[in-house]
Amino acid sequence: MKKLLASSLGILLLSSAAVLAADPGVTATEIKIGDVNIMSGPASFIGRAVSLGSKIAAAEINAAGGVNGRKIAVITEDDGYVPSRSFQSLKKLIEVDQIFALNGTSGTANVLAMMPLITDNKLPTVVTTAPNDLVYTPVRPTVFTIGANYQDAFFAQLKYIHEKIQPANAVYGLIRQDDDFGATIEEGYDRAVKQFKLKDGIRLKFKRGQSNFSAEVAQLRDAGVTVLANGGIIAGAANILSEARKLNMDLKVASVWSEDMPPSVNLSSPAGYPYLVGDYIALNDEADNKFVEHAKKFVSADEMKAYNRYTVLTYVGLKVMAKAMAACGKELTRACTVEQLRKVKAFDTAGLMAPLSFDNPKQLSGTAVKVYQLDLPTKTFKSLAGFAQY
Repeated sequence: MKKLLASSLGILLLSSAAVLAADPGVTATEIKIGDVNIMSGPASFIGRAVSLGSKIAAAEINAAGGVNGRKIAVITEDDGYVPSRSFQSLKKLIEVDQIFALNGTSGTANVLAMMPLITDNKLPTVVTTAPNDLVYTPVRPTVFTIGANYQDAFFAQLKYIHEKIQPANAVYGLIRQDDDFGATIEEGYDRAVKQFKLKDGIRLKFKRGQSNFSAEVAQLRDAGVTVLANGGIIAGAANILSEARKLNMDLKVASVWSEDMPPSVNLSSPAGYPYLVGDYIALNDEADNKFVEHAKKFVSADEMKAYNRYTVLTYVGLKVMAKAMAACGKELTRACTVEQLRKVKAFDTAGLMAPLSFDNPKQLSGTAVKVYQLDLPTKTFKSLAGFAQY
C-alpha cells in the first residue's frame, strides 16, 4: 500500500512539473520575456529606450506581486540593427535562455528576419517598435502590433497643413529612402495629394545611409516646393533641412516620428524649421509627465536619461502582455496568452496613447495619430491635433 501511495504521489508530482514546464520560460516563480534590440551602433539610443520601457514595466508589475505570483524577467539581446543578428539573437533567446514570449523587436527588417522563429515556436510577440504593414500583412497568429503606420502619420500631417495652415500657392514635394520604409511614406503622401488635389512638385528617392543631400534639395528648390514630406531619419532628416536652410527655402515640413526624439531635435533644430511630426503616443502632456514621474520610482536617474517615445511603447507592450498572461491563471501557456491577447479590447494606457484593442483581423492597435509641431526655443513639441484615426 505504501509503495502504491508513493508511486501515485510520484506520478502526481511529475504531472504537476509537466504542467509547469509545458512551455519554455515559465517556472513556479518566473516568466522570461525576450527583448531583441539595438543596443550598439548609431541607433543604440532607440534600443536603450526600448529596453528601459520593458525594465520599468517589469519592475512595476513585479512590485505589485508579478503575474499570478510569478515575477517577470526581461532578457535583452543586442542585434546592432542588423537583421541577420536579429535572427541569431532570437534563436539564442529561444534555445538557450528559453524565453516564453517576445516584447522588444527592433526595426521592420529585423522583425521580418525573426518571423520564421516566431512562427515556428508559436511565440507570443508584441511588436512595439515597427508598426509597418509588412509586419501584420499577412497576419501572423501569435504577433500583435502596436502603432500607426507611416502612411497615416504623413497623411495626418499633410492634411493638417492643407486644412489648417493653408499655405498660399503651395507646392508639395517628397524626399524618401529608396526602400520599403520610404515606400510607405510615399503612400501617405500620395493619398494626401490625390484626396486634397495638391500640387505635386517632385518626388525624390535616396539610398539609406546617404549624408549629402545638396543635389536633391536643389531639385526641391527648382521644383518650387514649399511643403516638404521629409522622409529622412535622424541625421538624414537633419542634413536635408540644413541644405534647405542654406538655400533659404521657406518650408512647411512633415516628418517621421523619430524626429520628435531629443537626439533628432538637437540635430535638426539648428536649421530653424518648426517641423511637424505625426505620432501615436503622447508627447509633453499630462499623461507623459505623469509617466515620467512614475517611472522614476523603478529605475535610476541615470537610466532615465535613455527615455524617449520608444520607452512608452515598450512599457505599454509589456503591460498588455502581462494582462493577457494574468488572464490565463496559474497554468500559463503560450497558446492561452495568444488567445487572451486576441481578446484585448480598449486596454487603458493612461492616456499615453489611444486605448489598445487586438480583437481585429490584423491584431493591430494604437493606430490613432496626433499631430505635433516643434517649438524651436524650448525644443519640445506642442499638440496641434488630438488622437484621431486616419
